[in-house]
Amino acid sequence: MSLKYKHPLLFVDDEESITKALRRLFRKEEYDIYTAASGQEGLDRLREVGKPFSLIISDQRMPEMNGAEFLEKAKGIFPQAIRILLTGYSDMDAMVDAINKGGIHRYFTKPWNDDDLLLQVRQSLEQYELVLENRRLLVLTRKQNKELKGLNDRLEEKVAERTREVVEKNEELSLLNRQLESPIKGVVKRNNTPLWQKNHLFAH
Repeated sequence: MSLKYKHPLLFVDDEESITKALRRLFRKEEYDIYTAASGQEGLDRLREVGKPFSLIISDQRMPEMNGAEFLEKAKGIFPQAIRILLTGYSDMDAMVDAINKGGIHRYFTKPWNDDDLLLQVRQSLEQYELVLENRRLLVLTRKQNKELKGLNDRLEEKVAERTREVVEKNEELSLLNRQLESPIKGVVKRNNTPLWQKNHLFAH
């Protein structure tokens, strides 16, 4: 499955060699890549770029703000972004903290396997696009349903209006028929007078 969008990615690590390695690794892909040297710088980057990031990769062990804390705050800015944690040591407490606070989707240990990381990022972005598409279709469906309801409401109003017009016309026709029937009945009644009565009337 090919990706439809050029996704913005953010790599956060206080070691410049790590962010450079990540940039080199993903440079061949059609991604819009940003880097930051600390958690605070990463948050500033998220806010200043002016567009939603699709995926964020952060190191766990950083001064002042660790990866779990950074990803927790990043989640508040872009809750839909895929969040991946890099850790260079086996610390289950840190991992649980990152999962609970940062809502991370995946984690990798340093040094990572390039092919595995590339594959996991691509699969994550494919799923991200499916979520976006589902959300787009949901919004479109709601809009169309609203428009359809409006059309149905207007149609019902027109039908009701037309029905009232037909009822009024029928009442007018009924009244006109009654008015026409009265003189006709009188004529018919006079025409049905027996001949001897007519002669009697003329004799007088």
